[in-house]
Amino acid sequence: MAVKIVRRYDWEGNEITEEELKTFRLDSPVVREILANLNREIEEGVRRKEQKDDD
Repeated sequence: MAVKIVRRYDWEGNEITEEELKTFRLDSPVVREILANLNREIEEGVRRKEQKDDD
């Protein structure tokens, strides 16, 4: 069995560590907060559009 080593790099060419990648996992608190904020903004936009359409 062959083992493939995968390395990830940022836009400046610096290697990204496993610890840094944890920040971007879907179950991380940072990502959950970002997604929650996006959902709130989308819901607010939908509400405004619906109110505008009703007027």
